[in-house]
Amino acid sequence: MKKLLLPATPFLLLFGLLVAAQHKSSTTQAQSGAPAQGLEARVATLESELATEKRRGEEMRALLEQTLLYLDKQTKAAQAILPVLDESEQQGFAAGDNWRSRQTLLAGMRAYWGAVQSGAPRLPAPRPVEPAAPARPVRPQ
Repeated sequence: MKKLLLPATPFLLLFGLLVAAQHKSSTTQAQSGAPAQGLEARVATLESELATEKRRGEEMRALLEQTLLYLDKQTKAAQAILPVLDESEQQGFAAGDNWRSRQTLLAGMRAYWGAVQSGAPRLPAPRPVEPAAPARPVRPQ
């Protein structure tokens, strides 16, 4: 038996070293894989949050546009009512008994509808979409 064991000793040592190296390599890969998986999960979470914020931004933009369209219609209505007040006054609305109260009413309505026209917010001009920059190649280190 000793005659058989002696020539096999180098092969047994080599086999033992290979098994130990394989075990160390798999442990190292498992340890280095854990942070990479954590990073991938973090990136996925951040991408999801970014998509949610983009959706919220688009919803707010749509609401802002609807509000500004409404305000624009109100401004146009205010512009249309002022000539009507002038015509009403020319037709005698402010004449007759208690004419001063009707003149005061017309003056107040003119002031109100004049103020409605000023200061209405406007949508900014749409920004031109910039093309995405090409991705830079990552150099192995």
